[in-house]
Amino acid sequence: MFYFVIFSGRLLIQPTTVPFDRVAFYAYFSSDILASMDNHILAFNTVVTNVGNAYHPHSGTFIAPRSGLYVFTWTIRAYGSRYHSTQLLVDNNVINTIYINPNSVMDGSVTGTAVVHVDQGDDVFIRTFPPNSGEIISGNNGRSSFCGWSLM
Repeated sequence: MFYFVIFSGRLLIQPTTVPFDRVAFYAYFSSDILASMDNHILAFNTVVTNVGNAYHPHSGTFIAPRSGLYVFTWTIRAYGSRYHSTQLLVDNNVINTIYINPNSVMDGSVTGTAVVHVDQGDDVFIRTFPPNSGEIISGNNGRSSFCGWSLM
């Protein structure tokens, strides 16, 4: 459905709904999670946005509904003697890795970002990767999260 707007003598056509091919999601951990196992998929369980319903919070996996260029970003928060390495995987291929080690002196977070071509049906997820120790923190003072959206 479209509606028309006249602006400075020009006719502009604007869509009134989000195009069907748009895909975007944002999810975070509702509380701290124990994540000291290696190669464990992180299931960000609180979904704020899931346009296209392609993110599956029970498995922590985004399944691409169509091929295209996507942006993915994730943030991991830790403090004290906890440290974590996490990876973004697309179709079981490592695309990016981040690491945080507050070294017992700070509360902090680290964020990874990737722009990558994803084929329809590919799985995209975040997993732990050695070394890992203790909990990943998520709360009102900062959330551990995962999000993504289609560019084209």
